[in-house]
Amino acid sequence: MQAVNTTNETDYASIWQGSVSNIAWGTLFLFACIIFAYVFVVTYTLVGQVSYPVATLICSYLAFASFTVMHDAGHGSIFKMGSRFKPIESLIGWIASIPMVIVPYRIFQKIHDRHHAFTNDPERDPDYIPEQKTWFRLLLSLYYTPIKYHVMSLTSLRKIKVIRNTYASSIAYMIGLYGVLIALAVNGYVLEVMCFALIPVGVALFFLVMFFDYVPHHPHKSLGRYQNTRIFEGRVLNVLLLGQNYHLIHHLYPRLPWYQYEGVYKNILPELERNGAPIESVGSGERARFMQSPMANKLQHNADPIHKLLKVSNIEHITADALAVSFELPLGETLEYKSGQYIMLSKWLAGEQQTRCYSLCSAPNKGLLKIAVKQTPDGLVSKYMKQTLQVGDELIIQGPFGDFIYPPAHENKIDNLVLLSGGSGITPLLSILETALRDKSIDHIYLIYTCRDVRSIMFFEHLKALKDEYSDRFHLNFVITDNIRKEYSSSQLGFDEVTEFVLEKTGRLDKDMLVSLLPWLSIGSEVATSVNAIDNTEYYICGPEGLKNTVIESLGFFQVDPERVHVEQFITMITKPEGKMHSVDITLAGGQQHTLNVASNQNVLEVAKIEGVKLPHACGNGTCGSCKLKVSSGEVVEIPDLVPGILVNEKAAGYTLACQCRPLSNISLSENLN
Repeated sequence: MQAVNTTNETDYASIWQGSVSNIAWGTLFLFACIIFAYVFVVTYTLVGQVSYPVATLICSYLAFASFTVMHDAGHGSIFKMGSRFKPIESLIGWIASIPMVIVPYRIFQKIHDRHHAFTNDPERDPDYIPEQKTWFRLLLSLYYTPIKYHVMSLTSLRKIKVIRNTYASSIAYMIGLYGVLIALAVNGYVLEVMCFALIPVGVALFFLVMFFDYVPHHPHKSLGRYQNTRIFEGRVLNVLLLGQNYHLIHHLYPRLPWYQYEGVYKNILPELERNGAPIESVGSGERARFMQSPMANKLQHNADPIHKLLKVSNIEHITADALAVSFELPLGETLEYKSGQYIMLSKWLAGEQQTRCYSLCSAPNKGLLKIAVKQTPDGLVSKYMKQTLQVGDELIIQGPFGDFIYPPAHENKIDNLVLLSGGSGITPLLSILETALRDKSIDHIYLIYTCRDVRSIMFFEHLKALKDEYSDRFHLNFVITDNIRKEYSSSQLGFDEVTEFVLEKTGRLDKDMLVSLLPWLSIGSEVATSVNAIDNTEYYICGPEGLKNTVIESLGFFQVDPERVHVEQFITMITKPEGKMHSVDITLAGGQQHTLNVASNQNVLEVAKIEGVKLPHACGNGTCGSCKLKVSSGEVVEIPDLVPGILVNEKAAGYTLACQCRPLSNISLSENLN
């Protein structure tokens, strides 16, 4: 197997990669100390040398520390991939899980990957803790978190094979451990069971969930890689919490053992600060105080795209099948975006994470984050938004994105602006319109809005108000494609209300109709001569493919400069295959075999999803490493060292990640990782 390097390594990648050794001696030492301490405490308590209250306190901390060992084992951080000692790592993980009582090692290992993949996602993160108004509800949420692992394994994750494979070992764990504890209690060791096991696990779980889940991720709104977890400095805390006060380092590089967090943090601090990571200080210093870093809930850092959980603040029904949705922003903040851009909205529906793109329909200077959604017959997300979404609900928002922007990238003079939309294509154009109307250097702005019928006109009242306010510069025309005039009740928008904006004849927008609305397009027109509109007019087009193609063809016929024509192309979430196709043979655990055809610009995981082949995975972006496969033959593009889900020595040993694996030849992959 040969890997082809297509990226430059960075110093920061080498820092964390170089901190991962073949054997995590620090974790093994901690494990040995825990075993010794348990033997010592139990023995000396039973002979009366240590009091039961003291033993309970010591066992509580040992349970906390034991989780750190199980945690490292679960991430495969103790022995390198392919090591003959990997079975010992699993054994250590199982032994370290015994003090946890209700958290079997294997189920923790498989579901915990999803915490890293979907941190702060309320529907996919098993460690997500929602907002609570009282301390009592928060306490219940803390103790429910480990139970949620079992609930998710039996409900939302039950169809995933690697999760179902944990059932047998988890049942055996519960029967064996609980059987021993019950037997001891029945035989007169109730006090010992309580002091050595049950009370300590209750105390340990409180601090574990508090300092692994609640505090590091509070307020649980940011999903960005550098903002979803905080750091709170402190030497004493680093010892007591076994490095978890540097929890962001663990999330950035899950394969690091716990005792390397602080060192890596100090070495990559400039990178963390550059990316706006929330860093706090418990003691004195120039950092923000504990739990007070503004970066933990800041909307944007240096105008970077956001990845946040935002609350719906307002829902406005604008037609029978469309609504405008506004989102609540952090106090005193606005989203920096350009008119015409869009955001991506995600929601867990029908057993999958559904993501859709929606254009922002308000001018940036308004300080609003507002989209419009039109329900489509088969639209899963649009149906949810129209029929189920309520004020106060939270949705995952990413963005802004897109190059369909105003003002345009070029710096040519603009005297006139023409906006052509169809149906819900009005949304980005409305943002552009509001921005352009406030620009007094634009002489004339034309909006041509085609709709099926008058009832489907979105934002009619708002457009009419803008027309009244800017009547000298704003030229508004609706084109109704349904040429059969239907009867409407007086309570509905009817033809009489749009007569002053609609052509005398209805029909589809074509070249002739376009000329009648924009007469300067006709060469030699007096209008063209008087306003010099041909050379200094900008055109923005958003709508159905038929409309876009017709307008582009017509503008081309009239020799409009292509640089002046801007078209919104709605993106697809699936990478269109380009380049040479390669055969990818995959052998999964259990002997299942699959063959996929993957283009050079695609990765194996995305094609597997399209073909219905279920590969082990969680995040899909190279963070968790749960889709690791062995490349037994063929060439693949080398994965950059910055990707935290795979180590340098693992790549050298022939491993890859399905979500990052791009073939350069026919390849063979295997799930056999040992």
